[in-house]
Amino acid sequence: MTAFDNVRRKRTTVMLAAGLAVLVAVAGLAYVGVKALRRYEGATKVGSDSIRIPSTPVGMLATVNAENRLTSITVMVLPPNSGLGGSILSLPVSVDSTLSVGPDRTPLSEIYAASGIDELALAVESTLSVTLDVYQVADPAAAEALLAPLAAIPATLPSAVGEEIPAGAVTLTPAQAVQVINHVVEGQPDRDRRGNVEAVWAGVATAIGSGILLVAPADATSTTSSTASTVAVTPITIASFPELLQRLYSGPVGARALSASPLDASLNPTGKDAEAIERAEAVMVLASIAPRSMSQPAPGLNYRIEAPPGYEQQVVGAVAIILLSGGNVQSVYLNGEVREETVMLVGDSRLNTAADADGMFGAVVDEPKIPIEGIDVILQLGTTWLAAPPAATTSTTTTVVAPTESSIQTETTITP
Repeated sequence: MTAFDNVRRKRTTVMLAAGLAVLVAVAGLAYVGVKALRRYEGATKVGSDSIRIPSTPVGMLATVNAENRLTSITVMVLPPNSGLGGSILSLPVSVDSTLSVGPDRTPLSEIYAASGIDELALAVESTLSVTLDVYQVADPAAAEALLAPLAAIPATLPSAVGEEIPAGAVTLTPAQAVQVINHVVEGQPDRDRRGNVEAVWAGVATAIGSGILLVAPADATSTTSSTASTVAVTPITIASFPELLQRLYSGPVGARALSASPLDASLNPTGKDAEAIERAEAVMVLASIAPRSMSQPAPGLNYRIEAPPGYEQQVVGAVAIILLSGGNVQSVYLNGEVREETVMLVGDSRLNTAADADGMFGAVVDEPKIPIEGIDVILQLGTTWLAAPPAATTSTTTTVVAPTESSIQTETTITP
């Protein structure tokens, strides 16, 4: 079940994210016409000469304490075709699921309290523009069981947990790790407690190391087409969250915390514990590790962004520009070729104008040698633009910040 294959979940994402399209209605109207043209004439090239984005299963674990209060949300992504190892992303429970659209703020914690795990999963999908394959809510006993394969979890905690677990460098048992994740001080905002949560999940990645080999590697068969040599692996269907977690434990894992910022009082008049997701950063990260699972909530074109190493913050800015222009970012590759000028590879010449409608990238337009299924525009950022990118106009739903430190290798599973 992916964003390409799961129409129902994509439509749910579109409904909640439509507010962003409203904010950029002028650009959006132009893109709607382009999308209609593509649907009518089949402008996007898909076939044996196109590269198919491999599946990267995505799961979500929501932990709750003994009072059934949501204490953490963790998104986990497997490598291509259900490989072993993967990525752990910590998402703040205080993130505003409305993306600051409308008068009322609804943090993810409130959605779970009111409607349960299924509605929380849909809200996370909408907030991150990603499709979840599996998800689970875990009370303290269930969470401890899930962490049981990791006997010792190293963590550096910003703050103490009661009188039992001190701040600083500690080694936690699974039970203690769950205690840290679920520790809540009444009246404490999530922003002041989530450093401990993020430290535990970073420790989980460290404890996994190169993998604890709960699952044997899948066989891969090399095949050659007329256009490219590829490795074909039959994707493994992930039926449950424990199954996804077992495969995650069996290979090297990176961890990263997704950023959120306090909301201005004018956007949060009731003073809820709600924060704005740094959406451009979140989309950049997920598009680089789970491109096939990305949804397309906006009416515009679907982009793949390529940049050489060392320009992650500039790529976040490029993502913000595309989102604010009514486009979608499907894929990100951060190990691209070093080039001076920026190039846009567009498979259909009728989309050339729409691809860089605002001239924000000053790109040279060309055709791709081999198109990628589902991608309208491959944006190859050059060093001239990367050295001095224009300031991206920010909104309540898309801001540009320095990315959070991460051990995740943020690059897509498709190489140029």
